[in-house]
Amino acid sequence: MPRRTPRSRARRWLVPLLVMTGVALPASAASAGTIPDNKLGWSSCLWPPGKTITVAVDPAFPLPSPAAGDRLNEAIVRWDGVLRTSRRGGDLVRVADGAAADIVVQYRALDGSDTGEVLGETYLERSGDTTFTTNIGVCPDRKPAAYGMKAVQIRIAPRNDWYAGDDNSTANWQNCSGSTFRAVNGALCAAQVDIASTMTHELGHALVFYHPQTLDQIDNVPVTQADSASAQAKCVEASGEFEPQATMCSGQGQWRAEQRTLETWDIETMHRAYDQ
Repeated sequence: MPRRTPRSRARRWLVPLLVMTGVALPASAASAGTIPDNKLGWSSCLWPPGKTITVAVDPAFPLPSPAAGDRLNEAIVRWDGVLRTSRRGGDLVRVADGAAADIVVQYRALDGSDTGEVLGETYLERSGDTTFTTNIGVCPDRKPAAYGMKAVQIRIAPRNDWYAGDDNSTANWQNCSGSTFRAVNGALCAAQVDIASTMTHELGHALVFYHPQTLDQIDNVPVTQADSASAQAKCVEASGEFEPQATMCSGQGQWRAEQRTLETWDIETMHRAYDQ
């Protein structure tokens, strides 16, 4: 579930991851049925039907800024909007920092294997488990529901290059991908990685969804093959473009914020899982 930076492309892109009122955020207008079930990232682990899944920030490891907290709120609202429309129902809400919560977000160093390339990691605990694991394989991919979820911990890696601007600011910031623009906008372009995209992605793992690329590895299918999960999700490796890719694709671009929003693959994955 980590998002990492391939060393060969370290300067180009990164790979690895309340109660709100009056907030309306866009998500792609997709429901279910346009992508084959075996190309979607659903798993055998689910939160209980109708459950209010709570999210809180651990005050021992607070987010780096109020703006980062706002971006977390928006990521929660995006996934909540789809979960509410599923047959199982339920919702995803943020509660007060430090409150008992199903999903705890921490801004802290990752495990000992971190080389500085990981943006975030999600740790899963199923009902009956006694420890957390980052191995999503404990929830077999594309299998009927077999395990209930107990708790999740999301760790966001401390970095000095997070971008946490609001949605209205991202278009200008994304111009930093051009070297000419970057050369004359040093202050704006010093921040390279979008924390909102990372949090949206890791919340998808908290709902126990796979990377499309992981499905292709399991199926031994090249990501560039026309019927690969990566192609269905429009991941950058398959499409050659960052803009259309699903939030659950593992390739998060520098100076890119498109993975804040949910695309058809993300929404159909949610429905395939939570319409059971």
